[in-house]
Amino acid sequence: MSVATGVARRRHRLLAAAAFLLLVLAGGAVVVASDFLERFGAPAATTLPSETRTIIIPTGLTASDVAKVLEREGVIASATAFLVELRLRGAAERIQPGTYQFKTGQDSGSIIGLLETGPSPADIRLTLPEGLSIDQAAARLDGFEAISADDYKEFAGDPDTFTLPKVGDTTPSPDDLEGLLFPSTYFVELGIDASDLIQLQLNTFEGKTAGLEWERAGELGVDPYEVVIIASMIEKEARVPEERARVAAVIYNRLALNMPLGIDATTRFALKKWTEPLTKSDLAVDSPYNTRLVTGLPPGPIASPGIQALEAALSPADVDFLYYVLIDEEGHHFFTASYDEFLRAKAQAPGQ
Repeated sequence: MSVATGVARRRHRLLAAAAFLLLVLAGGAVVVASDFLERFGAPAATTLPSETRTIIIPTGLTASDVAKVLEREGVIASATAFLVELRLRGAAERIQPGTYQFKTGQDSGSIIGLLETGPSPADIRLTLPEGLSIDQAAARLDGFEAISADDYKEFAGDPDTFTLPKVGDTTPSPDDLEGLLFPSTYFVELGIDASDLIQLQLNTFEGKTAGLEWERAGELGVDPYEVVIIASMIEKEARVPEERARVAAVIYNRLALNMPLGIDATTRFALKKWTEPLTKSDLAVDSPYNTRLVTGLPPGPIASPGIQALEAALSPADVDFLYYVLIDEEGHHFFTASYDEFLRAKAQAPGQ
């Protein structure tokens, strides 16, 4: 064989290999992609002993989140390999929320098929929105026959009972689970109890927040758990979405100046008084959550923040605001760095 012939054959093999890879990258036939994964030793997605796993997929999880949940619960061996197959099948955007019964060792194709078609109609659709404290969430469960409100409060006060989520790169050691019970709509079956729901919320917190820019916490002078504390205050204070980053700026600016935060929502949390007007004695309550009297952050979160509040806590607006006051019933605030301007706006505010 001549040198030229050998070079030509090597070139042909390289071109063939390149064409094959392009087929895979372009989302070619699933059979081709599966053959590629098998040839190159990607870990099998179903190699564990067969056991039944009940998996609850809440609304809003991404395909990557779902793959991580399935891997963590032992249904699949590799979230990465499973996610590749999901995307090649075009199923990544068609996953249906709900309660599923999977078996470890189940064929990944059948898992994907079930995720696309969805489970049988769930017995219960439970919505726990952003901004609820543990007590407020329990109040929503009160009279809800499937889950005991009292059990929910009791379990939420005992973090050692649960597998806690990572917040950034660390796992916190909180006194209770306030702020870590992710707000969402959950599709659950009859028979779920309060501890099942709480663990589901904790798992969802980790899945939904894993992609946030937690490294920014250090740049802001706080740790990741303190970001959750700040986000919980933002969630309670900002009703208008575009104001979240400005409320975050006020909090960070006051912390930098060692000013009391003056956020009445923290005092409401201490008193469990969410709706009635606060009295002078309320505002003078002796509590580490009374941020009118105590400088620095409160000891823990005051509610469950959503993704947008967490993002705002990690990316505050670049402004010098130190004050804000509610100016209309829609929830808009006036922001300023001037105390005199704040007083004038407060005098003109509704209810003043």
